[in-house]
Amino acid sequence: MTDVRIDDFLLREVPEADSPRIGTPMQRAANQLQRVLPHGWRVEVVEATYPTVRNGQPVLRLLLPED
Repeated sequence: MTDVRIDDFLLREVPEADSPRIGTPMQRAANQLQRVLPHGWRVEVVEATYPTVRNGQPVLRLLLPED
């Protein structure tokens, strides 16, 4: 039998500015919603923290303008 040794895979640290932006389906949905909202409104992808079956899962948060 052949003895196969596989070294640990090491991913070098990459500065965020050089790395491509990776979008999740939730982030893409937030971007689509952001494009049609009135000026000043924002959409964020956040982790659900309130008591719900979605606790810990990503959810969209709509932020209204403060003024």
